[in-house]
Amino acid sequence: MQKVLKCLGDFHHCRFFSPYDLTMVFVSTKPTLPRWLCENILIGTLPWHHGKCQPFSHFSEVYTLHDAYLLGTYQSADSHGETVLCFLWDALWLPKSITGQAHANEPIFLLIKATNTLGLSLSTGTLPQPDQQPRRILNAEHVVLDNQTAVVIDDTKGNALTLVFSGQLHYLAIDNRQRLLNLGF
Repeated sequence: MQKVLKCLGDFHHCRFFSPYDLTMVFVSTKPTLPRWLCENILIGTLPWHHGKCQPFSHFSEVYTLHDAYLLGTYQSADSHGETVLCFLWDALWLPKSITGQAHANEPIFLLIKATNTLGLSLSTGTLPQPDQQPRRILNAEHVVLDNQTAVVIDDTKGNALTLVFSGQLHYLAIDNRQRLLNLGF
């Protein structure tokens, strides 16, 4: 099946069109995703096999999403219930082991893929206006109940994104030069 990628404007809003799948995409307007990253997320060519697969509790022992920007959420019918969250990480809160791998003042993107997604919800008011910067993340928490995990990401305005899944979380950190960073947790 030929997949067609169509991006409107300067990758402010991306949509993925195919007659056989349905993709829900929310992409922030400022800051924008680089073209190469948006394409790799939507086409499904990210090197997840080079990332880490760990529970959120292991990730949060080492890293934080505090002050990061949620740049987009991606969910596709043909990816078997996978959801990808894309963040612009705030280097101030990152350990030297990560910031030392990237050039100074260069963006670091964190991608988190959840498998077997059961639900994704945005509380009222979380979608930014096209001309406004997305809100910074205040904190992220998780709860495990039976075979399901819920990750709740709160922004600085009191809104929340909730992701419920029964699979695994996969993590990738990529710099603006398309280099994978070693998460090492």
